[in-house]
Amino acid sequence: MNHMRLTAILASAFLLTAGTGMLGTPSAHAATQHVTLTPRNTQALLHARSALTDIDGTFETVSGTLAYDLEAQTCQVDLTMDVNSLKVGSAVLRSVMLSGLMLDSDTHPAMHYVGHCVPKIVKGKLYTQLIGNLTMRGQTHPLTFAVQMRFTGNTLTTIASTATFDQRQWGLSTLLHSVDPMVKTETIITLPAPSAKQG
Repeated sequence: MNHMRLTAILASAFLLTAGTGMLGTPSAHAATQHVTLTPRNTQALLHARSALTDIDGTFETVSGTLAYDLEAQTCQVDLTMDVNSLKVGSAVLRSVMLSGLMLDSDTHPAMHYVGHCVPKIVKGKLYTQLIGNLTMRGQTHPLTFAVQMRFTGNTLTTIASTATFDQRQWGLSTLLHSVDPMVKTETIITLPAPSAKQG
């Protein structure tokens, strides 16, 4: 049970929220470990709906850090997304998304998330949350992600986190109610396959 708890804490730390793909095997006396978050190991996605079409976006430029301590069972995630790197279906739609009514990339060129991992047991089942704050359009509000972990054998291979928020809380327009105010954000991390044992 203790091993499951530590695994869940480490997994949630990689979200965001962020992902690593650079995790090494910690030493027996490991203190706080630090990992750099990059586009190679982190996907940051947005999903929204409008009266005309679904909107799926990807931030192609992300950066950040992860600090975690297995013995202390703590972690801290700090992830920044370049708003101008948002990729959506068309140039027209991208222009609308980056406009002053929406993400306002000219005035607020970055989105920033800071959070920490919290494992919890509900009805005997282990869940993990990433609890923190999202800064968007210069406004900061709480945002909590639910964590899903996938294993190959005993090895953690993929971590996904999802959250849904009301964009109006951060000052985004619904464009005269043509855009659903509820937006889903998703972070996907694919960890590298373990290297084969050398004989």
